[in-house]
Amino acid sequence: MTDLNSYSSDRFGRSKMWEQVNSADLCGTDASLQEVYRLRAARSQEVAAPLSGIVADSWKRCLSDYNLDPDRVPRAAVLTHSEMRDLTDRHHEMIGIAEPEVERLFIRLVDSEYLVSFASPEAVMMLFRCDYPFMDNMSGFGVQPGSVWVEERQGTNGVGTCLRTGRSIAIAGGEHYGSSTRALTCMTAPVFGRDGAIEGAINVTTSSRSDMRANHIVRDILERAALRIENRQFLRQHRTSRLLRIAVDVVDAELAEAGHVALDEKGCIRAGTSNLQALAGVPLAEVLGRRVEEAFDLGFDLDMIRPDETIRMHAYGRCLQALVREPVSESPRWMPRPGGRGPAQSAAISTVRMIEDVSEPRLSRMGPVSEISLERGQRLLQSGLPLIVVGETGTGKSAYAKAVATRCLAREDEIIFMDCAAMSGDEAGRAIRSVSQTRGRACLILDRIDELDDAGQIALLGMLERDRSAGANGISVVANTDLSLEQMQKDGRPRASLLHRLKGGSIVLPPLRAIADLEGMILEMLEFEAQMLGKANIRLGDEARVVLLNYHWPGNARELQHALRHAAVLCDDRFIQLDHLPDDIVTEIADTDLTARSKSQASRIQAALRHNNGNVSLTARYLGVSRATLYRKINISKVRVEAS
Repeated sequence: MTDLNSYSSDRFGRSKMWEQVNSADLCGTDASLQEVYRLRAARSQEVAAPLSGIVADSWKRCLSDYNLDPDRVPRAAVLTHSEMRDLTDRHHEMIGIAEPEVERLFIRLVDSEYLVSFASPEAVMMLFRCDYPFMDNMSGFGVQPGSVWVEERQGTNGVGTCLRTGRSIAIAGGEHYGSSTRALTCMTAPVFGRDGAIEGAINVTTSSRSDMRANHIVRDILERAALRIENRQFLRQHRTSRLLRIAVDVVDAELAEAGHVALDEKGCIRAGTSNLQALAGVPLAEVLGRRVEEAFDLGFDLDMIRPDETIRMHAYGRCLQALVREPVSESPRWMPRPGGRGPAQSAAISTVRMIEDVSEPRLSRMGPVSEISLERGQRLLQSGLPLIVVGETGTGKSAYAKAVATRCLAREDEIIFMDCAAMSGDEAGRAIRSVSQTRGRACLILDRIDELDDAGQIALLGMLERDRSAGANGISVVANTDLSLEQMQKDGRPRASLLHRLKGGSIVLPPLRAIADLEGMILEMLEFEAQMLGKANIRLGDEARVVLLNYHWPGNARELQHALRHAAVLCDDRFIQLDHLPDDIVTEIADTDLTARSKSQASRIQAALRHNNGNVSLTARYLGVSRATLYRKINISKVRVEAS
């Protein structure tokens, strides 16, 4: 049987199937290897299935250099929250680039019971995606977010040995040095970064039985993923430099199939990706500092080539193609925060310490329904479930979310409010990662969640997956939307996998027209606005009161609040009159007999019909009644008008 770890260099510059190194051939001359096979025999492993050279070398290091006892390898250590925060700050750029790739791999492999993770150069699992049914199983082996898998402490394992050697690797079952992880199969590929340094490793782990052919396929997928991550980081790092993209078919090549070199102002090669040797047949060190035309024998000046023109190259006996990408000039969207941690907040993000006054009149006056909703939201959020708040515009979703968060958090904790629709580029994704990885106890409120872009959805999905008990010890999540859950699911906004996780708990806020004590709410909000303006003695006149009670309030509590503020500002007497109210509200019901209280329902129906362009079905849904009930009320109103 061919062993995956015995290959040297494949088309990705990682490994290839030939040149197998059989460690059994060396047993007669290497005392360490003889001890390795004695230990494996003691485990009842088949000696006829020898370890590959890379795995055998790792076992020898465990015995001779680390003095590890296979039966006493300790459980993987787990970093504290502050340690994870510091490590995330150090590697935040690479983590941001790797996260979409981890998500893509997870979606592709989830049905095969694989865990997908990304480890830092320190062998710490920073990104972690695992389906719920297998989370506890993996945790039993010590595989969890923040776990440390350095070879010196854990012995031969996928992440630690890959980072130690800089080679992609598959460690299956008994090839693990520690007895406690023999049930696992791990495949890992290194991710190279600046100056060829290893900047992380992407890993797939399963506790299910797998054969060598399946492992080889998965490892090939991992190697391509690692190259995509490396290329993306290279392109971001050198975006202000002139770049040359090289591939066999440069137009149709996938990112993992292409190599890149960055040029300085003189056209000399200043950096390149790790797979350049596999593609062009020349080590990167041999072409660094040389003009690109000379290094790849172009035969013409690169300045004569248009950016979209394919260049045919015959470099070092290979037929390749290349494209030139001109440098871009852009100001960074994110600047370091004071203290140097993570991205700064944009205008779409606001952070506050515990809010002192969240009992806004428009929220507190909604009666017992509001208090029940607040208590329900509090219990759901404290249990660790995310919360999604649904309501028409102006119903007080943000005030409700902040009120629930305030009930759940301590005074020293934070509430972070993000407007998803106001963020662009990868701003949302980076902001969510910053919140989830650099903060302690907090509540993240996402306004207009249906407008969250793909990068933000991936980051949020990863955060929810990594911390199933976030509400109890980490980041609580509240999402607001104007759309119904059915409409979001139909529109695919956000993606179904994220929507299902956000629907841990849902709260629907009623529109203002459904509030039983509308007059009480109007009076309380007026009192609040009057006090804010220093006009505590003003009151509603009779005609103004009837107008406000009969108006259908399509903008809900927010529109009412603005209308009362408008009236309070203009009122110089003790009573608010019609001319103090906004003109559009007065005009809306100008043809109604304001002194006839019996006609209040009719005027509200008329206004709602006008608002919905005469559509009875939409109006019935808008008023929260059936079509039959609405038709009956319309007929009663006609009879009353005719009788009068």
